[in-house]
Amino acid sequence: MGRNCISRYVQSTPPVKGFRPFGRLAGKRDSVVLTLDEYEAIRLLDYEHHTQEEAAVQMRVSRPTLTRIYERARIKYATALVEGCLLLIGGGDVKLRRHSYLCQDCGTELESPEQSLTDCPRCTSSRVVSLDNCHQSQCSSCRKCRHGQGRGRHRSRNNKTKQQGV
Repeated sequence: MGRNCISRYVQSTPPVKGFRPFGRLAGKRDSVVLTLDEYEAIRLLDYEHHTQEEAAVQMRVSRPTLTRIYERARIKYATALVEGCLLLIGGGDVKLRRHSYLCQDCGTELESPEQSLTDCPRCTSSRVVSLDNCHQSQCSSCRKCRHGQGRGRHRSRNNKTKQQGV
């Protein structure tokens, strides 16, 4: 029997839940799932240019563990790019340092170190939902995931129509 997996620390959930290819093969390929700890390793090492030692400290794992996480992540995003797969970001055994919320009344997205946010600081509405679970499972509690609103597909399609004067 193997050891229990220790939760990795992640700064916050990513602003998107994935990427999809476009072109000839769009939609005809499998998907690749990048876990939140793999996303965090890429963010810390490639985007923020931390050393492996610094990134390991932030994620509260050993340097060899971080190297294994990063290697899995590189293989997954290389597979998605080369084979034209849908790249989904979510899942994994992680603990968040900052939590994401969405106000269902004014549409404001918020980040807070608080694990529970009751009122929107912008409109004082109490209809604030956590977006943390959006990346852990298929969420249906917020309008961003349920209806494709927020920064999702429907809004961008409507903006294109407005820009074209239709």
